[in-house]
Amino acid sequence: MQARDITGLVGPIERIDAFPTVDELNAFADALAAGHPDRISITELGRSRGGDPIREVTVGSGDRHILVFGNPHPNEPIGMATIRHLLGRMAADETVTVGATWHFLLCVDPDGTRLNEGWFAGPHTRTGVARGFYRPPAAEQPEWCFPTEWRGRRVGVPLPETKAMMALIDRTRPALIASLHNAEFGGGFFYTSGGDPGYWSALTAGLSAAGVPIYQGEPDAPGARTLAPGVFELPLFEAMADLLAAQGLDSVTALGGGGCRDYAARYGTAILVCELPLWVDSRIGDGSAGDRVLGDLLDATAADYRAMAEVASEVLARVDGTLSGRSPFERSVRALVAGLPGLAVSRQSVPQRNRIATRGEIFVEQYDWTAMLRLRLGGMLLRLLEDEYALGGGTALAAERDRFAAVFDQWCTDVELNAPGVAVPLARLVGVQAESIVLAAARLRAGLAI
Repeated sequence: MQARDITGLVGPIERIDAFPTVDELNAFADALAAGHPDRISITELGRSRGGDPIREVTVGSGDRHILVFGNPHPNEPIGMATIRHLLGRMAADETVTVGATWHFLLCVDPDGTRLNEGWFAGPHTRTGVARGFYRPPAAEQPEWCFPTEWRGRRVGVPLPETKAMMALIDRTRPALIASLHNAEFGGGFFYTSGGDPGYWSALTAGLSAAGVPIYQGEPDAPGARTLAPGVFELPLFEAMADLLAAQGLDSVTALGGGGCRDYAARYGTAILVCELPLWVDSRIGDGSAGDRVLGDLLDATAADYRAMAEVASEVLARVDGTLSGRSPFERSVRALVAGLPGLAVSRQSVPQRNRIATRGEIFVEQYDWTAMLRLRLGGMLLRLLEDEYALGGGTALAAERDRFAAVFDQWCTDVELNAPGVAVPLARLVGVQAESIVLAAARLRAGLAI
């Protein structure tokens, strides 16, 4: 199937100014099912830890089953907008299903998503998002809590949301799982479980057509193998854990548990993960020689990681005894602070340290990796202090909130002055995700490798 055919199936995407909230996406699915009762069915797979329904929306009637996971990380809502678009297309036109039965899991982590919804309508700036940001620690990420085995031990404690995904996988034995992700800043890339050069180039061609630069750096999954520029093989838990252990790190703490690829491997399921940026910058792709040796650059990144961990640790120490211990922000901040030294080690373990870094690599280290973590850590720490003060914290907590707010403002000012990024129109991002999923489904139908 040609690229234009895939684009035709996906159809035009209207301008999008805001991401759908959990309630808005549920309401959309309910209205769609009411209007197309012969085409759309909705099943509640379980309940989240906070009591939200985990909902599966089914459309199509083919023998092959395709699962699409929306918002497995609650700070990555492009996928919810993509699901909304694809559901609307498939409800209206059977051909868009390319002969498969589709199961859309609307929102994998509704509890965490609700903690991000404050920025879904904008402003969609790097610091605007950071001020409303939430991301759970590894042990609370449903997509990375699948049970698996490593070195003779059972790892991964499934959350209720994970159990819902497990039940769906076991019931459908899917040919494909598409997990929809996004980053804050940088380039676009994909993880797959296989495929061939034609598949990989077709995926990244979609990025280029949308004006999204192809990510040129190292993948964030430890030990991921590069299949093509912007396409990486998603490793199994064992490979990632072995690599982290070889670096002297606690693999289980860092990873949580197995991923959907580990659990679905028993069914021969193919995996596609779409990673797209909200903002881009032309400096990311600058391949010209910079003025720093890569090893020195990475050592500086590691030092920055350790320094930001120290800043946050000092804040937490000063408010010790005044926090309720019930805040999801506290758990996330403490986990990120504990994990930053390991991330520092990982950055310093990148190969080819003696070569000259490109200008793009220098920019990415400073304003993608380091700035991203500063904004994430700072945003959640400030939200923790604000929420705990609102619950009745005393003057000491208020003073610490004001003290750290000034530090966070400095971090935000640095990013807004030096790397605010150019926002990618949300409709383009939805188009890339939608076309990549339909491309994979079409290749399955044709008997091609994915």
